[in-house]
Amino acid sequence: MRASSGAVIFAAILVLLSAGAVAQEAAQPAQAATPDADQAAADAAAEVQAVEEQKQTQLNPYPEQAKMKAGEKWKLFTDATRGLLVWDLFNSKLTIRAHARLQIDGTAARPDEHLENLTGSLGSSFDLRRLEVVAQGTIDHHLRYSVAFNLGADPGFGEVFIEGIGRGLDVFGYRVGQFRLGIFQEPFSFERVTSSYYSGFLERSLPVWTFTPGNNIGYMVHDTAHKGRMQWAVGFFTLGQQNEANSSNSVLSVTARVTGLPVYRDDGRRLLHFGASFSTRDPGSGSTQYRSRPEARFVDFFVDTGNIEAARIMLYGVEAVGVRGPFSLQAEVIASQVQGSPTGDLMFWGSYVQVGYFLTGEHRTYDKELAVFSRVAPKEEHRRGLPFKKGGPGGALELTGRISTVDLDDGVVRGGAMTDLSFGVNWYLSSTSLVKLNYIYSDVKDVGKANILLLRYQFRPLPVPGWR
Repeated sequence: MRASSGAVIFAAILVLLSAGAVAQEAAQPAQAATPDADQAAADAAAEVQAVEEQKQTQLNPYPEQAKMKAGEKWKLFTDATRGLLVWDLFNSKLTIRAHARLQIDGTAARPDEHLENLTGSLGSSFDLRRLEVVAQGTIDHHLRYSVAFNLGADPGFGEVFIEGIGRGLDVFGYRVGQFRLGIFQEPFSFERVTSSYYSGFLERSLPVWTFTPGNNIGYMVHDTAHKGRMQWAVGFFTLGQQNEANSSNSVLSVTARVTGLPVYRDDGRRLLHFGASFSTRDPGSGSTQYRSRPEARFVDFFVDTGNIEAARIMLYGVEAVGVRGPFSLQAEVIASQVQGSPTGDLMFWGSYVQVGYFLTGEHRTYDKELAVFSRVAPKEEHRRGLPFKKGGPGGALELTGRISTVDLDDGVVRGGAMTDLSFGVNWYLSSTSLVKLNYIYSDVKDVGKANILLLRYQFRPLPVPGWR
């Protein structure tokens, strides 16, 4: 009985031991499987997180930029744009700097009934005056180039030229001066050589508009003397732009300009400038024509000679400019002698006087190398309000006035005579942006009168180093 009981007990112990071993073996794989399961779960969670982050990136691909203020975003945009427009190639032997210039005009004109019989209704318009795409740079550190194409009212290449840097042109070891080759402005008239972006009115005066040549193909040598107190330029030109921006149809022209600066003080706050221009021109077609709008590009022509027989044309111009602090004065007289007419030589002429005054204390800036006015920089750029406070935060405010006349009557040619009286307000928002408002009272002799109101916004970026 005892033995039987012992056997039973022993058998029970064996059974329990066997069950424990089986349980332990079953438990071991489960414990080994636990790390794999955790890894799988972690991988699944990471995948879900990656999908979520991808969705967020699609919704907001630039999270840091999204948190920026408007000014910071604008700076980021302009820096990126400049990066696309600025190139230095071949170890800087070729540099490219691209930009654009813009002028947008609004025009409202009302003729009296007598002038309306000649021109018809003038009406109002909103137009693109200039949109110039420009590339400038250097070649091999010795040449500088500029290419500008205008998409505005007078489309075409405004300028395409190269010029020397540094010493300039040498002939047998003697320095002659700086040179320029290509399509560019002929050196005639203070107002004509001054950029339209830096003039006191929307458009140039009547005699400059009517007689002076524009951008033509040519070669020019120019330089300064007497420590910048004298500037001269002479060039040979042929046909160039064939649009209203260029009154020339000459196949061969020789044009020269010389200026003197007897007074130049306080970095140009006080100056006195005198100059003279001359051009001899050969109209290839055997004829020429002079006509003029009333200093408003999008108003019809008020005076017109029609085609005149001409074998040669001689242009003469004299100019005087003065600056005394915020006050400026400029005046020119321009005459055109047309030779070869069957009825004898003809003489047409015109003149203007222009004044300007900065209410905010700035002054007209003067470029001694080219003997022209250049960019005006407000003492403080516009941020808010109006520029009536002297030196305040509203930019610069300039008042301008001008009287100009052109006479296209001589001999049997009755092209007409016109006088314009103009007043303007120029608001320089910054060194690059400007708003102009002009009123013009135009009187066409023995025909009629017109009242014209002009408005312009213009933008011209700051120049790259070495340019104006």
